[in-house]
Amino acid sequence: MPTAIQLNLVTARYREKPVLQDISLTIAAGEMVGILGPNGAGKSTLFAILSGLLAPASGTVEVFGTPIQRMAPEARARAIAVVPQDLDIPVAYTVEEIVMMGRTALIGRFSSPSPKDRQSVERALVYTDVADIRHAPINELSGGERQRAIVAMVLAQEPRIILMDEATSHLDINHRLEIMQLVERLNRDDGVTVLMISHDLQLAAEFSQRLILLDQGRLVADGTPSAVLTEDTLRRVYHCEVRVCQDPHSGGISILAAPRLPAPGAGKGIRIHLIAGGGCGEPYLRRLALCGYTITCGVLNRGDMDAEVTGALGIETALETPFSPVSREAQAKARALAREADALVLSPVPFGTGNLANLDLLEEVLNAGKPVFIATGIESRDYTPTKSAVTRVSALLSRGATPFRDVPDLMPLLPKSPIPCSS
Repeated sequence: MPTAIQLNLVTARYREKPVLQDISLTIAAGEMVGILGPNGAGKSTLFAILSGLLAPASGTVEVFGTPIQRMAPEARARAIAVVPQDLDIPVAYTVEEIVMMGRTALIGRFSSPSPKDRQSVERALVYTDVADIRHAPINELSGGERQRAIVAMVLAQEPRIILMDEATSHLDINHRLEIMQLVERLNRDDGVTVLMISHDLQLAAEFSQRLILLDQGRLVADGTPSAVLTEDTLRRVYHCEVRVCQDPHSGGISILAAPRLPAPGAGKGIRIHLIAGGGCGEPYLRRLALCGYTITCGVLNRGDMDAEVTGALGIETALETPFSPVSREAQAKARALAREADALVLSPVPFGTGNLANLDLLEEVLNAGKPVFIATGIESRDYTPTKSAVTRVSALLSRGATPFRDVPDLMPLLPKSPIPCSS
């Protein structure tokens, strides 16, 4: 089967910030592929590169064997059509005029629509259920009607590749399924290659033969829906509990999200001291605060990303001057905060010689008989010369500290009530 799209080590940046990192993909002609990932994963940036709107910072992109940057706009329009999540059309074109625009690259600049062009437009209007509003100005339509008109324009374009960027998000259940079945038919009968960005994992699994999962600009998984949509992978990427099972009626994959957080106020009266740094503590601070826990934190350096979060949330924090190792004064304040806590949590913070003293707090709290929770993976975060953090954390775990993988794993482990002070 010929190759429709080839990406080789593609990296993209916005204002020097990496958004895609070393993405290599081969999409065969006639494939129907779902592109998944949380917000900020790089999905829309990938589509901007594939449509020629954004040049990669490095790497190569080919469409049917031709580097995309060498393709003339007319050639790209004949090969690739994009259905965006939303499209701002300031001029009051009618639906029929918008759909006819899909024929622009085929009609030519100074030619009139042929009978074939008009037939293609009529077919697209009917298939997308907008024929009865063909004369309505598109900016007066509902979001769902406008989206169906945009899909009709793409159908009239008759491209070889369709890129759908959350294209069904504004549609009701009926029209969502109809549009997806229509695109599926184009893929099956006409060999149109389809790439579909979706936050609806179940919809993507139902209609895609292959799924590509992105996270933080990197390729995380690529394969069949059953291979990609595993509980462990989804938990790691989306940071929430899910259940993946087979639907008894359709035989397809069914994905159920478990409640992410305990009930609001579940942590009322319970004090948690968090060791964080470098931004890794932000999701823990936010979730604990949402559940009503009383949180303390530190030692953190002033200006640290987590210190900014604790300041915004009004969390009492032991602070050290920027770029300085933990001093006795800062350590003494953190020790006082930790002694008042009902539990101590070590987030996935990297360790160097400068913040190694924070591990003293875990030992003291554990010696006091209070629970200590430690994020797994310390081996990859220990930058001390002799791997002191690994040694000390291993000792804590052997003495009863509890490991956890991420926020959803931690929340059920936390104390359900304040721990009485020992006499």
